Amino acid sequence: MRKLFGLLYWLVVVMLMSLVFTSVVDGYSKAFLLAIMFLPGALLAKFLMKDLSFENRCKGILHCICLAVSTLLTEYLCIIFTSWYLFKLFPENLPDLIFNPILIWLLLAVFVAMERFLQHYLVKSVQPDEYITFISDRKKVTIRIDSILLVESCDSEVWIRTACDTDYRTKMKISQWESVLDERFIRVHRSYLVNVNQIGHATSSQVTVGHHVIEVSRKYRDTYRRSAQTHT
Repeated sequence: MRKLFGLLYWLVVVMLMSLVFTSVVDGYSKAFLLAIMFLPGALLAKFLMKDLSFENRCKGILHCICLAVSTLLTEYLCIIFTSWYLFKLFPENLPDLIFNPILIWLLLAVFVAMERFLQHYLVKSVQPDEYITFISDRKKVTIRIDSILLVESCDSEVWIRTACDTDYRTKMKISQWESVLDERFIRVHRSYLVNVNQIGHATSSQVTVGHHVIEVSRKYRDTYRRSAQTHT
């Protein structure tokens, strides 16, 4: 559901951006190509914003500045490359509006924030999946999602720890599990993804899931706190 939503959402964004660019370039095909080249900066902003934290104010401000500069440079490079390679246009021949940093940052912020808002609303309104199927030791396994305590990454292997004391070894990376599982699961450490509903005891730096005591790393502490507040 989330993957399909993301694909459809950014397709709509491209269509809207192409309509905006028709006012500054000749022809819808050129506007559409420029809109597609707008995506790398938007997706980069979406990726970098996940780790944005103001627990340390100075680091948070520095992170914001790096995010703004990197996304802006990405957009500039993509627009210039597309214009030169496809249309044989140089920066001085392009409308100034395309290079307006305020407009670029505003569009990026609006589209990324809107996606997060809509995705959060859709996830809440859709009934969560009851079962999940995956491959463990070359066998297809189907288990209840609620029975999963945590997902643990151990070197090249990932283990699914369950409430019935049965563990499953998989080759899927923990980042892949993070995208497959729904909002019931949060990342608390680079090696751990835990089921919020299975947390027995929690502090600001540790969570207990079943008989597993897991450290909440500083990188994921803010995300963990927000998720914990949502589920209380």
